[in-house]
Amino acid sequence: MSCRPLNERELPDDYPVYGDYLYVADGKVIRSDVFGTVRDLRRDTGAKVITSCDIYGREALAKAGAL
Repeated sequence: MSCRPLNERELPDDYPVYGDYLYVADGKVIRSDVFGTVRDLRRDTGAKVITSCDIYGREALAKAGAL
């Protein structure tokens, strides 16, 4: 079964983040408690890279056994 690649992009430090939204911090899916910017989220989590989270893509990969 072929799945499309995840549509997750690295977010710049000044990008807004919202509480209860999902993001990927250093490859791990997290739920944000932060209402602020990526800079704030990186500081609070200690992550080096924050990306958007492709929820539907990750669900499809999990169902296909590829994640």
